Amino acid sequence: MKSFDSINTEYARWLKETQNDASMQDELRALEGNREALAEAFGYELCFGTSGIRGIMGPGPCCLNKYVVRRATQGLADYIHSQALDAPSVVISYDSRYHSKEFAEETAKVLSGNDIKAWIFDSMTPVPILTYAIGQLTCDYGIMITASHNTGIYNGYKVYNRDGYQVLSPEPEAILDAISKLDFFSGIKMSDNRIIRLNDDIPQRFIKEVLELQEGWISSDIKNDIKIIYTPLNGTGNKYVRQLLSESGFNNVTVVHSQENPDGSFATCKTPNPEKIAAYNEAFRLMDAEGGDVIIATDPDSDRVGAALIHSGTKVNLSGNQLGVLILDFLCHVRTLKEGKSVYRSVATTPMIDLLAKEYGLNLKTTLTGFKYIGEAISKMMHKGESSNFFCGIEESNGYLFSPFIRDKDGISSALIIASMVALYKSQGMDLIDRLEALAEKYGECYERPRNYTFDGIAGKEAMEKIMTYFREEAVDTIGNIKIEKRIDYLTEETDFPKTDMIEYHLEDGSRAIVRPSGTESKIKVYAYLTANNSPIIDEINSIMNQFKLS
Repeated sequence: MKSFDSINTEYARWLKETQNDASMQDELRALEGNREALAEAFGYELCFGTSGIRGIMGPGPCCLNKYVVRRATQGLADYIHSQALDAPSVVISYDSRYHSKEFAEETAKVLSGNDIKAWIFDSMTPVPILTYAIGQLTCDYGIMITASHNTGIYNGYKVYNRDGYQVLSPEPEAILDAISKLDFFSGIKMSDNRIIRLNDDIPQRFIKEVLELQEGWISSDIKNDIKIIYTPLNGTGNKYVRQLLSESGFNNVTVVHSQENPDGSFATCKTPNPEKIAAYNEAFRLMDAEGGDVIIATDPDSDRVGAALIHSGTKVNLSGNQLGVLILDFLCHVRTLKEGKSVYRSVATTPMIDLLAKEYGLNLKTTLTGFKYIGEAISKMMHKGESSNFFCGIEESNGYLFSPFIRDKDGISSALIIASMVALYKSQGMDLIDRLEALAEKYGECYERPRNYTFDGIAGKEAMEKIMTYFREEAVDTIGNIKIEKRIDYLTEETDFPKTDMIEYHLEDGSRAIVRPSGTESKIKVYAYLTANNSPIIDEINSIMNQFKLS
């Protein structure tokens, strides 16, 4: 962190440079005299990370605001020009968050000012359609203004490459280097000359292509026998998921009214994340009042999808792993299986996927955590002319893709798969939980215990570094008094993957645990797959995390 003298100097500079920006002046003046708030806003810079930027919206270089967005875009533009591309172009979209449209417009103006054609959607548009548009427009990059499933105080800036997945090393480092050479207020070129507005044509092409991918999964009569409750969680999925379900023949769909339209505050759902059962509170109220077979939820940028239901009187939110298992199982039953097909899963995804892949003669391919690595694998297949070998991609954090027509997780098409599964199993006298129980009986029980530990601010970043050092240097023999049989440090050891800050443990009792910092949030994520329901492994991990939180 900078010294307080440096913080005050930069604070004074921002006050001077934004004199004509009344809104920013108000935000800056509100920090005056508050050492802690000034340190959080000016103590460091919000950096371009694994695939972009994500941070709390506010004044100063530590927060996301239009000056940070302008500088990031100028750096990206400089990087693009360093590649000597012929007539470069970028497509831009945004979600429902506060300032998302403004940040998208600022992005377009800076690209245009740097003689880069900037396509921008004329209304908020989901990630899957943005990645689809990259290919349809033959763009060099795509930019999505979103903080995905984070709370309403956050926003972000995600960059996708010409193949349609989020940029991978060494590009993020090169883009960061270009950004770091720039000031927030000088050297930023802006114009409107090369901005092109996109209408609904590409989104409708996307919907048409998804409809053609169904392969006659299920009959129309059983589609009409289920009631779906859908919530876009105040995000971008509303129009597109509803249209796709309707045109697929699902006519009994009710939308959660309080979460139907854009709301950057996410007033009814502070964390609009379909991984969390709290995201379904409003939908469950509707289900209690009107009935229904399933709740389908998409996050604000609609690359993630979730499902919940009432099973034997209990409200259940399916985990990303459970949904992934169900999707793979369903696809294996409704698709023609051919030799050479491959299932892709992240290293942190349930090992149940491995068992299903083996059962149905599918090749299993493992990638690092982050759907961009699955996207990279798809692109390599495509460039070799082997796209027909892709069966599906599954990530534990509610990310799925069943066709290589795009290269990122797709909550829109996955919503169609969920609806189809529910209809099929209801026609057989089951719900999704019944099907999961049948699979557990066949393949064995696997208890998943994911944990997210949040560490805010500068002190939080330091605590996260200490925790990873502890797991690297101290947790080498046992966890929860269970012997570690194998440990893989993806940062220091040679693996088949790029170096990444992640440690994987295989324990004597057959359990597996992975510890890694999030690439986009101030969190450490733990993925545990246990052989016993009540395991001391999680108790010890909790103890370690709390120790550093309190220190």
